[in-house]
Amino acid sequence: MKKYFYLILLFLIIGCKSDIQLSMERGIQFYEWGKLEKAILEFKYIIHNLDENNISYDKILLLSRAHKNLAISYAKKTWYTDALKEANKAFQLAPTEDNRKIINLINNKINNTSK
Repeated sequence: MKKYFYLILLFLIIGCKSDIQLSMERGIQFYEWGKLEKAILEFKYIIHNLDENNISYDKILLLSRAHKNLAISYAKKTWYTDALKEANKAFQLAPTEDNRKIINLINNKINNTSK
């Protein structure tokens, strides 16, 4: 009996995702459903719960992804100034080509709307 208990406990520990990871998944799902306000709240929850100082490599990437997703959500609502700020934060945390592309896309939107 103890053997099964420990086996079940092991699966629960391995299979459980953190609250932050679940928030990321919820935010993405809300975005896909067109519920941008709820998506924005989920991404902001992640950002406020991950401290930039003294966090692991994986959490830095997760924080960068939250900023990028927030930037995309803001851009979808045509809040380009806020979107650009978030995209720059994502790039500062993880200077990847993907994050750079988001910055360029938002800048293009800003330039096209100001003409």
